[in-house]
Amino acid sequence: MSKYKHQVLVIGGGTGGIMLSAQLKRAKKSLDIAVIEPNEKHIYQPAYTLVGAGLMKMKQIVKPEKKYIPDGVEWIKDWAEDIDPDKNVVTLRSGDEVEYEYLVVAPGI
Repeated sequence: MSKYKHQVLVIGGGTGGIMLSAQLKRAKKSLDIAVIEPNEKHIYQPAYTLVGAGLMKMKQIVKPEKKYIPDGVEWIKDWAEDIDPDKNVVTLRSGDEVEYEYLVVAPGI
């Protein structure tokens, strides 16, 4: 089991988690931020209604996740399995643990 530590840890690499990470990094470049997101593909879910209406194609809203991870933000390609707020630790499916100072939970719906 490995243990990692970040100032800001974001669970969820969807639009919410990515936007927050980018804004924090832009505001303070020295922040140590990591995003936990297991998926290789980023799906812009707000556009689902446009796909359903025939105004967009699914391939237009599915992009590589790597393209959206902000520069300077670490991407942890794993699932968050457990949060221990008393110890400021998130346990990943791999068994690794990630310590944090601040945690943002944005796993989407």
